[in-house]
Amino acid sequence: MAEIGATLREARMRAGIDIAEVEARTKIRAKYLRALENEEWNLLPGPTFVKSFLKTYAEALGLDAKLLVEEYKFRHEPYEGGAAGAGPRRGGPRRPGSGGGGGGAFGPPKRAGALPLVPLVVVVGAIIYAVFALSQGERDATPPPTTTEQESAAEQLRREAREERAQRRERAERRERRRAAQIVKLRIAAGPTPVVACVVDATGRRVLDDREIQAGRSAGGLRSQRFLVAIRGAGATVTDAGRVRRLQAAADGVVAYRITKRQSARLEPSERPTCE
Repeated sequence: MAEIGATLREARMRAGIDIAEVEARTKIRAKYLRALENEEWNLLPGPTFVKSFLKTYAEALGLDAKLLVEEYKFRHEPYEGGAAGAGPRRGGPRRPGSGGGGGGAFGPPKRAGALPLVPLVVVVGAIIYAVFALSQGERDATPPPTTTEQESAAEQLRREAREERAQRRERAERRERRRAAQIVKLRIAAGPTPVVACVVDATGRRVLDDREIQAGRSAGGLRSQRFLVAIRGAGATVTDAGRVRRLQAAADGVVAYRITKRQSARLEPSERPTCE
């Protein structure tokens, strides 16, 4: 019989399919399929998996899986009942009577001598290797997710994305509410006599540049997180969103304060804003 690997490769090429397609059909990793075609048995997890993979691959190609498996067993597995350490079989399958007289390949086996005692470390190593090979084979044979599972995973990702967007919007709204809660809405109204106001906002911009406010009039629409205010003249009223701020003039008659949402702090003469 032709070589096992060559038989698999030729059948695949006649069918016009590549390794990736066979991998998708059989759920056997491509590296193991190539190892079968190249008869690189040492790259496969072990004899049990070799026979399993070989059977699956052959059936996928429409070959006689049983014949290929038997060929592998005949060529690469030790004689049953042979001497300890007997090597793999060589050549094609034997038939009864094909040899000379006496005991042929299928004749009565000779009785083997007693096997030597196997060291414990060899046994433990064999067990570890078998467990590893079994787990590796299970991973290789894991089927791909079904369409239903893929759709469920996609829906889960979409739901998580919606939740993340909603959380971002909520955080942005909270920041905006906090920022809005810190905004001072300033209005300055003159009393019975005119006043002159110099007002600087949190960015350092002069929003009232020595503005003269006539008696009974006001200047408003000023919004910032902080104001530096200097008012010259008596009787001015300063409000924040309608709430009156209790500001007092200094000894020189100037009302000078740093105004935030939390407090109004009097300014020293050196700290007063200037609009000259």
